[in-house]
Amino acid sequence: MTSHLRTLPVTLPPVHRETIGSYLNRLADANHLTVGHLSFLIGPNRRHRRDDNRVGNWTPAALPRLATLTGRSIPALVHAMPVLAAVREPGQRRPPLTVEELAEPRCRPACRLCMAHRSVHGLVVRTTGPHEGVCHRHRLWLLGGNQHDLSALPEITSTDLRHRRLVGRSRDSFIAVDYLHARKITAQWFREADPSTLHQRWTRRLDTLPEDPYGDPHRPDEDRIELATYPETIALTSLFASPHWRGHHGLQAEIAQRLAVAAQDLPPGISTRWRHLQADRA
Repeated sequence: MTSHLRTLPVTLPPVHRETIGSYLNRLADANHLTVGHLSFLIGPNRRHRRDDNRVGNWTPAALPRLATLTGRSIPALVHAMPVLAAVREPGQRRPPLTVEELAEPRCRPACRLCMAHRSVHGLVVRTTGPHEGVCHRHRLWLLGGNQHDLSALPEITSTDLRHRRLVGRSRDSFIAVDYLHARKITAQWFREADPSTLHQRWTRRLDTLPEDPYGDPHRPDEDRIELATYPETIALTSLFASPHWRGHHGLQAEIAQRLAVAAQDLPPGISTRWRHLQADRA
């Protein structure tokens, strides 16, 4: 029953693919409520974190209540937050998770400048794919906790475009898994102490970023490593996703060529990692 509910004094539209927790927290903040109280009014009665996108304890009655409180239609809410489709009707089953969702659900802050331009205030957290790591309008890196300015790193923005094209034309649902494997490989290469052309390249990129006031300059965090190694990660991803190069005896030489390094400068172990990737695909 929603007859006793009234539309909140301040209603906010959800951002496309915003997490449920992000939206409820923004609504609660705008109306000077606790998110726990707002959740109680809707029905789940759970304190949602901003990166929470779970609907396991939502009932079908929660959607009409949310629609009443926000003054928005149920279809509009479901369109903006597709995960709500799982509770739209009694007995409705959630579609099977995609390989990308199984591989790594990523809930990241939306571009702060895009949100400000749309007069959206407060932290907005969205679900994104790894290929959506850059806001090209404002040249900001979005996959980490800090939205770094990429003006001095044009290779990162061009790599993101390549990543998007790779995902767009790939018919292989394992493309997200390929990316995760490639990212693990480049991150491990980064941590190896031996100096190399790759390390010099990565250090140069890191030097363009603002100093991390809470981090060790000699031990960058995972977000910084992902940014610094991103072009090489996508070069590996495109190889792993290519049927032509799967099991090809010339894979290592091709990797060296695409990374623009000498074959002997490649860190060891790529063949072993390649076999692990093939096993995951099987």
